Amino acid sequence: MHTGRIESDAFTTEIQGGAEHFGKVMGDFLVKDLGGKGNIWVLRGLAGHPEDTNRYNGLLQALKGTDVKIIAEEHGDWQYDKAKKLCETLYLNNPEVDGIWSSGADMTRACVDVFKQFGAKIPPITGEGNNGFFGQWIADGFKSISAEYSPAQGAAGIRAAVALLEGKELKKHYDYNPPGWDLDKVKKYYRDDLSANVWWPSELPEDKLKEFYAKK
Repeated sequence: MHTGRIESDAFTTEIQGGAEHFGKVMGDFLVKDLGGKGNIWVLRGLAGHPEDTNRYNGLLQALKGTDVKIIAEEHGDWQYDKAKKLCETLYLNNPEVDGIWSSGADMTRACVDVFKQFGAKIPPITGEGNNGFFGQWIADGFKSISAEYSPAQGAAGIRAAVALLEGKELKKHYDYNPPGWDLDKVKKYYRDDLSANVWWPSELPEDKLKEFYAKK
């Protein structure tokens, strides 16, 4: 079982992407940056999706016992276009926000573009390992953190399935809980010659990165 959750232990092995950890890394960043108090917007992913629910639960763990308050909460479905409309509406309703917890990099990019559109200072906002977001973060210099959710998890799931079919033994449970990335690490991964659609860290070799993602 990979990433998904079931209310049973009737599986041979599971690889979990650490969704709660992902959300908590972002939440901890905002709590620390805001000094434990302030008002934040929350941009969630797809309603009902376990990844959305679990990342959000990680945020709630980070906020517990602090004076950081959620003053707006919306589902942007991890999409740029939908999140841009949401952020425009939120800004026009109340631009006084101290930080933004965004469950996905495309939604982060959208919100940053909204603040730039209105000529406003970009508040601390969370992101993840997307090349387009990395370029935006480097160029605009706002405060952020990149939670890690590597696409290589998919490959890990395939490797685990093959290993089981070959009769190899695996542990019952694997968790993927890496620390967040700061701007210095982001600068080491960002590639100006590749499109915004690359997700880091990637296991793709250089020739494949260029084949799939080189800017035209």
